Amino acid sequence: MKLALLLLMPALLAAELVHAHEMKIASVDAGKIFSHWDYTISFEDRLEKLKENIKSKNSERKAVIDELVSKQKKMVEQYTQQKDSMSAEQKTQMDASYKNLVREIKALEEERLSYWGSERRKLSELETKTSRFILESIRKAVSAYAEQEKFDMVVEMQGQTTRNLPFFLHLDGAVDITDKIILQLNETDPKVLP
Repeated sequence: MKLALLLLMPALLAAELVHAHEMKIASVDAGKIFSHWDYTISFEDRLEKLKENIKSKNSERKAVIDELVSKQKKMVEQYTQQKDSMSAEQKTQMDASYKNLVREIKALEEERLSYWGSERRKLSELETKTSRFILESIRKAVSAYAEQEKFDMVVEMQGQTTRNLPFFLHLDGAVDITDKIILQLNETDPKVLP
């Protein structure tokens, strides 16, 4: 039995090799799709604008806090210079003003940090959701095109090994369908895009 199996093995491997040579194979470059699909280009632009807007609002909030911190330092300097000539009532008023300023700075800083964290989380969620949509759209487009053109296999050419080499350095006879997929994706009705 073992001998028969060993004798049969080369025949099975040869049959598999013949079948592989008869396969209709295509390749696709997902990186090129990302950089040429109108939707991904516009999404990247939108994402950059959102990031800039968040940074700008955060900077505005920080500027208000910095101004109050500067006011706080001046108050300390004023108190240090005039404490000997101030009445007890003036010292009490200045102390109360100082404590109110400290509370205001702390509240504004907590609000700023909360805003910054919340907006960054929203941005991250948007990126994740949109990335999933983009990858699924590419997968569907490639799958539909492969079925339509009767390809047995479509290989993504940008996959990297642990040594940063592509998995496939050469595919003899593979047809690159990347540009056709980009055309199809760019023809997608904008109403169905998030």
